[in-house]
Amino acid sequence: MNDHSHRPREHESWLLFCVSILLLKLALFAIDPTPKLLLGDSWSYIQTALTDWIPEARSYFYGYVIRWSSVWTQSLTSLLVLQLLISAAAAVGSALICRFVFGLAARWSFVTGFLCALDPLQLLYERYVMTEAISLGLYAFVLYQSFLYLRDRRFRNLVLVQVVSVLLIGFRMSYLLLVQLDTVLLPVIAFSPAVWRTFRHGFERAVVFRIFGRLGSHLLISVLLMFVLHEGYKRTNGWISHRPPAYLHAAGIIQLAILSPVLEPEDSPDPGLADVIRKGDEFHLKDLNFRAGQRFSPGYLIDRFSTLHPERSSAERIARETAMNALRRNPLAVLNLGWRVYSDYWSAAAMKASARSDFGFNNPPKEDQRDLLASRFHLAIDTKKQTESFLQQWSVAAWPYYFLILLAPLPAALAVAFRPTRGCAFLLFVHITVTLLVSTIFGGHTVRYLQPISFATLLVIAIYLGRFIEPHRSVANSRPRIRDAESIAQRMPEDGGTTTFVS
Repeated sequence: MNDHSHRPREHESWLLFCVSILLLKLALFAIDPTPKLLLGDSWSYIQTALTDWIPEARSYFYGYVIRWSSVWTQSLTSLLVLQLLISAAAAVGSALICRFVFGLAARWSFVTGFLCALDPLQLLYERYVMTEAISLGLYAFVLYQSFLYLRDRRFRNLVLVQVVSVLLIGFRMSYLLLVQLDTVLLPVIAFSPAVWRTFRHGFERAVVFRIFGRLGSHLLISVLLMFVLHEGYKRTNGWISHRPPAYLHAAGIIQLAILSPVLEPEDSPDPGLADVIRKGDEFHLKDLNFRAGQRFSPGYLIDRFSTLHPERSSAERIARETAMNALRRNPLAVLNLGWRVYSDYWSAAAMKASARSDFGFNNPPKEDQRDLLASRFHLAIDTKKQTESFLQQWSVAAWPYYFLILLAPLPAALAVAFRPTRGCAFLLFVHITVTLLVSTIFGGHTVRYLQPISFATLLVIAIYLGRFIEPHRSVANSRPRIRDAESIAQRMPEDGGTTTFVS
């Protein structure tokens, strides 16, 4: 009776919370409403929106979002409003995870949601013509559905994870490795407690076969879904760009430039490229700070390589094979690249510089680009008057928080020991660690790549809140129990009748 009397009150609290998040976002939008560009990422997406050109080195969904939201309105403001709404939904999603997965009280769930809404890495990129805001919203949804799957082991959550994950990589390909890992990890984590009990208690053979059969079927469905959906994505990309199917048509070129400091002549199957690598001292091949130059600057690695192999498909194949040979020959050297980038963050001056690296002041739009922005989107850009906006100042002022993000794998690993959120904590640990590795090895000195880690870090903090502030609460009593399709709980009294992933 008491439980039912509190439900309408909590529903009202959730409505007030959602409205408050939206009003907060709108208030900040009123303070800082100007669209921001980062060339050439932003420019490539605008070209897709206007001309159907498909970038060979970037995901292409975002360009069509610009077309559907801003080309017909002739204003990028409508795109920013859409990104604001998606960002607000991500903040609400973090609160939903805390309340209905982690079992926190509503008030602490709302606190987490507000922290997410004020996250400087989330707020800043709501204003950019970049994929970060939309991709983070999709990532939050994928995490939510992943946690629900770990709790309930339902096929529909697994299907939603795979379907939305394709949209996620369609906006930002840096999530690809996480998506591929989740395909296997989610079923394994979900069923690992039941598998462990079969070994610990020696259940009868029929029960063992039933459990392993369920695990195998979920794993098979997950892998098949990923293969079919990703193959469809690659074929669609090939079809609209009039090229062979691929995630990216310049993946090998990108990998070659990123791994340039560890390349050796014997890595390349092509004598011409091997000779270019041998002469690497002429263009700072081994210098980590010149990786961007190796890809984009005249006279550097990719420019010299493209001169030898103007035919794009063969150049891509040689570049990819060379990069993979370098990785297989010396994986520790590749990891060391990430470590060097990671180490370079650790000073206040370096972190502030990393926060400012995406402001784009050093690479403003050229005159023809400014003319197009003015004519098609009524956006006037004064390159002579470049000052940091309110949200840009907030992103720099929050530099101490970014050190917490860099340390996030440690608290995530320790949180794995906490019941009943062990499976969620392990998934967050994998996501944080893998994203940090990808961002340091394949990214650069910019805090933009830490954005998804920031979202996951706030969820790790929420796990600690549940463990130390509300230890009497649990996942099991945070919502009505949902019966598992396989009824393992009924066969195993040790589960206490719950269908969560508590072990």
